[in-house]
Amino acid sequence: MRGSTPVTFEVACTPERTRSIHQFQRLCYSAMGRGDLVPQNKNESADARALDSNLNLIEARVGSRTVGTIRWGVYSEVAGTDLYADSIFQQQAGLPSGDPSVYSRTDRLLIHPRHRRGTVLIGLARTCLQLAIRAGVQYDLCWSEKSLSRIYRRLGYQTLPQQLLNPLGLPLLPQVLRISHFKDRWSGHVGVDQAHRAEIKRKTQFH
Repeated sequence: MRGSTPVTFEVACTPERTRSIHQFQRLCYSAMGRGDLVPQNKNESADARALDSNLNLIEARVGSRTVGTIRWGVYSEVAGTDLYADSIFQQQAGLPSGDPSVYSRTDRLLIHPRHRRGTVLIGLARTCLQLAIRAGVQYDLCWSEKSLSRIYRRLGYQTLPQQLLNPLGLPLLPQVLRISHFKDRWSGHVGVDQAHRAEIKRKTQFH
């Protein structure tokens, strides 16, 4: 009996992998009726283009096929162009530190419907937090609809007493995690492919 193909988690470090992720995002967001989130669309703002170029795309794939993705980056590198993270810092409510340089941020989680009951979501989140550990930040920010927020709570995220709304007027829950809590519990479970570590280190260092 043939075994199942394992899921690989890594930062997209080649044009080929970035194209595969963008194609996956276009299909997903188009199906959701969220053309505003389609990468590199003609109406994309300058801030959105800046985020696309400065954030890491984390990919889950089976073979060469993308089955999930999320964006991650050090907040201080994209402050001023990051709508929701900027809003969290403007409100300040519940943040464990007011210093933007000690935060990373994650967003744009997408998972293929056939893989939503597996390990893809947790694997993507863990990989982001492994990068945060390597970058030396102390906290990670994310925001999600209520249906996904419980997944982050399992990893140790706490919901902030703030209100964020997506372009459709629906509430998003901002959440924060102390990286050391994740490190103690999860850091031994998910690694980052050694062939990509040099590129990851270059992209996640503070300026």
